[in-house]
This record gives sequence, C-alpha cells and structure tokens, in this order.
Amino acid sequence: MVQGRIGTSRGSRGGKSFAPGQYGTIEGFDRASSLSAVGDRTSATASPKRIPEVAEDWIMESIERKRSRLLLVSSLQRERIEEFVELLFDEESDDCRDMLDDALADSGDPQKVVEVLLEPAARIIGEKWCADECDLLKVTIAVSRMQRLFRHMAAETPIGVLPDLSRCALLTPAPGEQHTFGLSVVDDAFRRAGWEVDCCGCDEEMDVYRLVANNHYQIIGISVSVERHLPDLALLGRKLRSRSRNKSIVLIAGGSLVMENPQGAIDAGFDLLAVDAVSAVALAETVVASLATDIEQSIAAE
Repeated sequence: MVQGRIGTSRGSRGGKSFAPGQYGTIEGFDRASSLSAVGDRTSATASPKRIPEVAEDWIMESIERKRSRLLLVSSLQRERIEEFVELLFDEESDDCRDMLDDALADSGDPQKVVEVLLEPAARIIGEKWCADECDLLKVTIAVSRMQRLFRHMAAETPIGVLPDLSRCALLTPAPGEQHTFGLSVVDDAFRRAGWEVDCCGCDEEMDVYRLVANNHYQIIGISVSVERHLPDLALLGRKLRSRSRNKSIVLIAGGSLVMENPQGAIDAGFDLLAVDAVSAVALAETVVASLATDIEQSIAAE
C-alpha cells in the first residue's frame, strides 16, 4: 500500500444495505430503532443508497454540535488563538511552535491540540480572509505552517497501537482541492485508532483508482471544501465504486463542505458525512463492526 502520501500541489456497489439500528455505538444513533430507512436511491450501478434516516439525522445533529463548539470560545481562548494566528503569519518567528508544544504538553494528544488550537486558528484565518484582513499569500503561509507543525507534532507523538490489517481506509482529496491540512489530521486520527491507512495527494487520481482495484478497503474518505467540485466528485465516486475490489465500499465525505452544504455532499453519492476526524473514525468503525456482525450472522445461518 502507499503509506501516508499527501501531495502539496493543487488539487458497483453491492446489494448490502445498512438498516436502522446498526449505528448504536455513535452518539446520536441510539434512536435508530424508532426510525425507518429512507427509500432507495440509485447510483450508476443501480444499487440502493445506504443512508438511512438515522444517519441523516445524526449528520445534522453532529453539524449543529460542531457549530456550537466552534462558537463557544471564551475571550481568553480567543485572545490566545488570535496570538497563535499572528505568529503563523510571521515567517520570521518560531514562537507558534512553542505555543503548539505547550498545547501538546497539556493534552498529550495531537488530535486534542487540533480541537483546542489548530481548528479554531483555521477558522479565525478564514474569518480574516473573508473580512479582507489578510491576503491569499498570508493565508497560504499560515495554513502551510499549520500543516508542517501538525505533521511534526504527530511524528513526535508515538502511536500506541499497531495497525489492524483487517481495517483499511483510503483517504484522498476531491479533484481540484488545493489544501490537505484537514486530510493530514484525519489520516493521523485513523492511524491512532489502529487503522491501516493509505493517503493520496491532490495530483494522484490515477493512483487512487489503482489502489482501490488492488486493496480491499472498507472505507474511502474524500475531503472536499469547494462546492464547485461537487460534479467532479459525483463522477469520482461512481468510478471508485465501479473499480473497487470491495464492492461494498463505503464512501465518507469530510471537509468544510459537509458543514456548509451537507445535502450537496449526499446528492454527490456519499454514504456518510463526517464533520471532523473524530466522527470520521467513529463512523468508519461502526460501519466495519456492523458489516462484520452481518457476515457472522450469514455464516451462522448457513
């Protein structure tokens, strides 16, 4: 497998269906038994769509939870995060590295540092860009520095579990995507949860097709942040399904578009949506556990 390759340049479904109640290990899915599955939607291979109402309901709840968490930043936290952003903008200073190290010392977990520092910083950078308080060059510098800092932090923090070769995921940006910081975070989260992960870069679309044909992935995670990429994304999803060695492959969408236009991502053909790395791993593990249970039941019935 191609391990952890994230580029820095631009950027038949099987008959198996998920029934309500199979997502009980994820917060918000515990009401599954009271909900019924959505009517079938068809893909290029005329197979049933696999997003039951319970999944759609959880998606919207998780999006609202995420929005609330992003807004609940105290004035003291906001001041600290804005200081971090200004240090990211300043290429002559390495003090941003010190702030990152302090946050890691407090939590001991790179994913927690993302939640309390890097993710809010990215949001503030976006706000400054929208308010014309910084230009594209400053945004690019800041995001690139955050990605380098995160990679260094993740590399320096040992992963406490060995990869389980029975749980394999492929992560890739959507065609045309230019940023892979979020994908780096998701890659690390899956590895820390014990997954075997391949991660392709922005210019490696042909590698993606080769990988799905040669490896039995349970999950393909695709990061998308720009709405105009949705038509290309729908085509990518159809190609991945038709070429996948695993005909029950599950496609999960992540990235800022999930927060801004979840219905657009669903209409593009995704099975599930994840608002962050934590929810991506939780969804993936629940899906894999559900499929394993069904296989065991099928074998027992025979």
